[in-house]
Amino acid sequence: MFNYIIFLAMFLTAFVSAQLCIFLFYKKRRIHLNGLLGVILSVFIYSLFYSFELICPNLTFMKLFTGIEYIGIASIPAFWVIMALEYTNKSRYITKKLYMLLFSLPTILVALNITNDYHHLFYKSYTVDIADNLYIANLKPGIVYVICVIFVNVCFIVGNSLYLIFYRKENSLYKKRSFKIMLTSFIPWIGYWIYMSRITSIRIDIVPIFMGVFCLIYTYALFKSNIFETATIARHVIFDNISEAILVLDQENKIIDMNNIAEKIFNIKSKMSIGQDVYTEFKEYQEIIKYIYEEKETSFNCEIKIKNKLYYFKGKLTLINNNRGKGKVIVLSDNTEQVLMIKKLEYYGITDVLTGVYNRKYFYKIAKEKIEACSDKKHMSLLMMDIDKFKNINDTYGHPTGDVVLKKVMNICKELLGKKYYIGRYGGEEFLILLDNANSEKALEIGETIRRRIENLEILHDNKCIKITSSFGIFTSVRERDLENMIKFADKALYEAKSLGRNRVSIKMGNS
Repeated sequence: MFNYIIFLAMFLTAFVSAQLCIFLFYKKRRIHLNGLLGVILSVFIYSLFYSFELICPNLTFMKLFTGIEYIGIASIPAFWVIMALEYTNKSRYITKKLYMLLFSLPTILVALNITNDYHHLFYKSYTVDIADNLYIANLKPGIVYVICVIFVNVCFIVGNSLYLIFYRKENSLYKKRSFKIMLTSFIPWIGYWIYMSRITSIRIDIVPIFMGVFCLIYTYALFKSNIFETATIARHVIFDNISEAILVLDQENKIIDMNNIAEKIFNIKSKMSIGQDVYTEFKEYQEIIKYIYEEKETSFNCEIKIKNKLYYFKGKLTLINNNRGKGKVIVLSDNTEQVLMIKKLEYYGITDVLTGVYNRKYFYKIAKEKIEACSDKKHMSLLMMDIDKFKNINDTYGHPTGDVVLKKVMNICKELLGKKYYIGRYGGEEFLILLDNANSEKALEIGETIRRRIENLEILHDNKCIKITSSFGIFTSVRERDLENMIKFADKALYEAKSLGRNRVSIKMGNS
């Protein structure tokens, strides 16, 4: 009776493995683990031909079945490593070179097993014992057999270590599932060492039975838990490698997950943050926190400073409310590069690149808006300035030196005026300054201050000091609200300043 139980157990293992192989083949678009398919196929070969070996009375055929059996035995450890790499999100290491490295030794082992009668390197002797009508191989291991044992154990240690490390690093949301995988991965190894330690009364290889248990558990996982389906494996690939930063919160706003990008951007370790209140971990980033506590789905843009670097994010907050629980998912797309590019284009669209003040077109636009918005009772002044004899500077020292002069003059203007007033390049060496809500006295004071600073400016060129002066024409009025007229009157005032000898400020008053 015992012989039938053993044979049926082996054959059942082969049957289950075959069914699972067929299932995996037809579901290969959904199943993401090629290593798993390889393991199951190897188990099928191992268990099927071992069951034939147990009932084969012919020593020659037993040796043949053993040789074929070793195709499965030697392949299982190699596929075991591949499967572990795939599940633990290390598929990038699975290359053609790795396949060649892992399967070169199994190929040699199988060849040496089949040809053992010619060299006796795998088995020093191969005889048969009969127990309960089962034909049990009585083997004396050779050096190659020892190498095979070492190879099997090294591969299982590598694979199981990967599962163990992955379980320890996994966050709480997926830890239970990872624990099942880690625990299950030790089943074949346990069976192997029970067989190798010879604690059973009959020298029967029980590893296929343990592998059968392994297959049944994984079959259950495939049908019920979806542990190895693409959607689950994709979580590790997509969630951790997606370019967006992702935070997952529970209904109490505690962090239950975050991906690698979020860790990198915010310099936060997920292992330390899981279970912590989001406000505690992200209190520096109130631009994000305020949307979290609004308790509603929303899209937003935010500007955040992280490690003295300014980031621009496009965010989306989604509420989770299903039978598995409540919570929030915050997705942050780093929009910094695009925003900076837009700002740069906007800057060049409104700025005179050489001097850093507004270009003529944008100055006209903003000046008209300010003039129209100004009440009839407020003074509005326009200052036109010109660098005296600027053509002589270009002709004498060259245009690059002329550019330096323009930059330094405008730096003085920007420093003195700040952001309160608006400066624009009118053309060449002429500039316009809109003095919002400045009467004639204030406008004269500003003009004289700038003129004196420019007069005292010293610019070195080839160890020579270049001195420059400037002339100013100011128009101020309460009622005039036409920019073209204001520029015309300021230009007349500037012409007057030049005709009086330059390096002075002249003013024209509009009708009150």
